[in-house]
Amino acid sequence: MFNKLTVSLITTTLAFSRVALAMPALDKVEARNEEAGVSVSICVAPNFVTCITVPTVAGTCVNLVGGLSGWNNEVSSARIQQGFVCTFFDNFSCLSSGQSVNGDSVTLQGGDYPSFASLPGDNFQTGSTNFADRASSFTCTPLI
Repeated sequence: MFNKLTVSLITTTLAFSRVALAMPALDKVEARNEEAGVSVSICVAPNFVTCITVPTVAGTCVNLVGGLSGWNNEVSSARIQQGFVCTFFDNFSCLSSGQSVNGDSVTLQGGDYPSFASLPGDNFQTGSTNFADRASSFTCTPLI
């Protein structure tokens, strides 16, 4: 009734369909990344002194108001969860005018930043950016 080639093709087709069904759809993976939780520790002094860990959802703006108002214009160091990039703004609502040299925002990849007074940046004179005691809001997104 069936020859060996037909049976082989049916078996191969079934095997590939099982693999395809087991894999999540790409749009679901991307949605999960966009909704990923991230923890950022912000501190009022250099070298991680007097810190609070702020859990947030990726892509959400965190304003340093209410229970976080003690950190508004006081952030001097931070720890950012690996796999994320966070932008700190000196305005509320994560707004930036787009200034590049000593601008109103700074973007940092996951890691430890013991001093916001000397962050990697594009200041042509010093090669660093001083963002100490300036942050009023921040947002983080996953690295892709």
